[in-house]
Amino acid sequence: MIKLKSLIENTVSFYKPDFENEWEEAARYPKLFPDKQTWLDTVQNGAVVDVNCQMNISNTDMCEPDVDLEPEKVKRVAGKVKSGKIELPIVMKYNNQYELIGGNTRLVALKKLGLPTRAWVFNYNSTQPLYPRPWGAKPHD
Repeated sequence: MIKLKSLIENTVSFYKPDFENEWEEAARYPKLFPDKQTWLDTVQNGAVVDVNCQMNISNTDMCEPDVDLEPEKVKRVAGKVKSGKIELPIVMKYNNQYELIGGNTRLVALKKLGLPTRAWVFNYNSTQPLYPRPWGAKPHD
């Protein structure tokens, strides 16, 4: 007998993020990634991880019950889900906390559709604080 979970997991496959393209997202953290090469060197140490709401990942709407996303991004992600091939979102682990760097729409879509929520998670080891975001600001504000 086929288990439902394995059937769902086999409907999508994930591929490594395009780190060059995601530089635009990482550039929002200039104290951590002052240049593109620093970003590329740092993000390489990651791995594919199943992510969930208990991880308290900041900068994502993944665990919000009602989400308002940009229609163009939703359309693009819907096409990726339909194709069954999804680029992994990128999550940074920093001082035992998690922050989404890129892929909010992908992560939200995966969660809402009941698909596996996987991401490329990398460790950032530094004593510098994350680039500050105004208190109460929503992701990508």
